[in-house]
Amino acid sequence: MSDTPERRRGRLWLTLGEGVAVVAVIIAGLNYWDSHRARIDEARRDATQAQQASMAQVLVLQAQVASGGRLLALKPVDPGQVIQSQRYVFPRAVLDHAVDVTAAAPGIDAGWIAQGLARALDTGHVKGEGRARVPVAVVTTYLESGQSKEDRSIYLVGYAWKRRFLGGRDISLQGIAFRGRTGAGDPQAAVDRAWTPPP
Repeated sequence: MSDTPERRRGRLWLTLGEGVAVVAVIIAGLNYWDSHRARIDEARRDATQAQQASMAQVLVLQAQVASGGRLLALKPVDPGQVIQSQRYVFPRAVLDHAVDVTAAAPGIDAGWIAQGLARALDTGHVKGEGRARVPVAVVTTYLESGQSKEDRSIYLVGYAWKRRFLGGRDISLQGIAFRGRTGAGDPQAAVDRAWTPPP
């Protein structure tokens, strides 16, 4: 069968048609890849924004030492959070009852725990000067964006001691460090487990 101009033109159109089909498949693949990447980027942005929003809702306290170490004045790191009330729960060996304070003066007073800490130091026959930490569960009711919220966390209160000339010990507070959230469990049990008497 002879190769007529009509047959050559038919093969040419067939070859062009195949080429157009291949190009169309490549373009479709690139479009799919591009939209897939866009979805991944959008999912990452959403996850980052959700994480940032979640972090913004977490209460973290900072302390300022006042009155020569007799007081730790507490306030949120985030200025958009306003403390309404707080409850402090120390290990039973240090203080056998919780202490409640209002928004007017959120803070930890060394007078609450000085006797219990001095007793623990005496029981351990600790001499001279030193530093240690005592856990405290802090249950905080606070306002954020007009909504009332509650945070239940454990902090470690740093304290220092030195012997007085005529006996006894001076206890001064040094600061706080975040340890973790207590969740819905019993804060007393949590701090009792976390308490290690000074060496």
